[in-house]
Amino acid sequence: MRVPFLFAVFFCLVHTNSGDIPPGIRNTICLLQHGKCRLFFCYAGEKKGDICSDPWNRCCVPSPSEEGKW
Repeated sequence: MRVPFLFAVFFCLVHTNSGDIPPGIRNTICLLQHGKCRLFFCYAGEKKGDICSDPWNRCCVPSPSEEGKW
């Protein structure tokens, strides 16, 4: 009984503690790159960047050729 409990605790600690960037900061980094956090897919003319703070969201940054049009 102790082994499954310890495994569950260990799994939760490892899963929630990625240790690289605090929650919410990834969205700010995406906005500083003039990107938008979108669910799953980016629009045409955008390239996919790093992940955002919310699960499944990706930072979609305008392509260098598209930035001059805006």
